[in-house]
Amino acid sequence: MKERFPPEGHPISAQKAKELLAGNLVDAYRNILKGCCIPIYWFRLNAKNPEILHNGTLTLVRTPKGLLGITAAHVLQTYKSDSDKEPTRLQLDNEVVDDLLGRVIDVSDKLDLATIAIDEGLLNSFGKAITPLNSWPPQPPEEGKGIMIAGYPAIERLQPESLKVNFGLFTVLGMARVVTETQITWLVEPEYQLENAKIKAPPSNYNLGGVSGGPLISWFESANHVTHYRLSGIVTEHPDYENSDFSIERLIAIRADVVRDNGTIRP
Repeated sequence: MKERFPPEGHPISAQKAKELLAGNLVDAYRNILKGCCIPIYWFRLNAKNPEILHNGTLTLVRTPKGLLGITAAHVLQTYKSDSDKEPTRLQLDNEVVDDLLGRVIDVSDKLDLATIAIDEGLLNSFGKAITPLNSWPPQPPEEGKGIMIAGYPAIERLQPESLKVNFGLFTVLGMARVVTETQITWLVEPEYQLENAKIKAPPSNYNLGGVSGGPLISWFESANHVTHYRLSGIVTEHPDYENSDFSIERLIAIRADVVRDNGTIRP
């Protein structure tokens, strides 16, 4: 992996970077993540108190040809399996969406990606400030360079009453560990966690089920040190402590540049 720290002569030293990440800059980063993804979840309806069966994350993107929702294919597969067994009600954030499967543009089981058509009316109905990622096309990060990740793990959701749910957003500010032709990997590395960081590293054996479909966003810098961010990947794999005796603490995202601007997925 490439050098972790700014090169010699960079205007922001490693120490300055740590100070910035311990301050309000983190709030700005978190708002970027919060604005481009929403929870996707579904209830069992044939029960006295409807309960959530499963949830995932949907990343929202505006391409030159329209609005897309991108998630992991296994999220849609789980929803279809559950809804085939019994009546369910699916929601995107707080909005009921009965025609989700009819909105599907493409699914790649090989890459574990799925794309969904999102119209402006549906986007506005979510009832919160949503800012789809709009820098196109997606671009993979460089190994050792800065990335951000977000998703809605089931462990952080609260259901104060029937059919009402509050989700907590899991966020990561880290570095790309390994970048291949199809994947991007981030490792939980406690030795690089800032002691006074606003965003704390997850505890050991933290259950990340539900973050699948979340965005992995990368930061890029021009020769004049002007930075910008761009979608790089979609989370598809996370540690599974409940169903495995051993799990490496890492997240894997499929590179988003396999998605065309019309929502179809390259093989």
